[in-house]
Amino acid sequence: MYWISYSGSSAHPSFEKLERKTAADQPTFEALAFTPWGKDNQHGYFEGAAVMGSDPASFSAISGILATDDISAWYGTEPIDGADGATFRLIGPQLAVDKSAAYSSGSRFVPCDVATFQPVDSEDGNFSADRKCVYFAVFKLPLQDRESFELIGAGYSKDRFAVYWHQDQVIGADMATFQLAPGTRLGRDKSGYWLGTEMKACLK
Repeated sequence: MYWISYSGSSAHPSFEKLERKTAADQPTFEALAFTPWGKDNQHGYFEGAAVMGSDPASFSAISGILATDDISAWYGTEPIDGADGATFRLIGPQLAVDKSAAYSSGSRFVPCDVATFQPVDSEDGNFSADRKCVYFAVFKLPLQDRESFELIGAGYSKDRFAVYWHQDQVIGADMATFQLAPGTRLGRDKSGYWLGTEMKACLK
């Protein structure tokens, strides 16, 4: 058997063929819900490669890159460290949870309150939150006031005491006047412009 794919997309079609021989057992092989995944009576498969250690009876694809069985969860062919496959589930394009932890693009972290953990609607999908804390990817923001947290855009957020970019506080930024400069991804406050956590004095 062979796994065959084409490198293009529906928006940008390509006839460049990618082909990989696979050891899958043809009589018992079945394709799963998401294109890269399949299984036979021995293993799950991702892009034609065996997912070693997977349980074919309970193996199931839950996205184009994630799969679970009754024991583990998998990011491609790699087991996700510490994941509980029986309770692992997607809650957003890049976010998942199980009974005791959260996962961003397959990387595990423990939120302050997993029971209330959920994605935050943001342009890049990297923000999440629970009732106690806010996160960028797997990193907790050093918030001073969770209740007043709000997103600004371009990776910026704030509470009533400080401004943050991704998971870092923007030291020296003025929370009261901070906003995105119109038509840019730069921050701006009463003192000038910001690129990430760095003030850009030349743009004042």
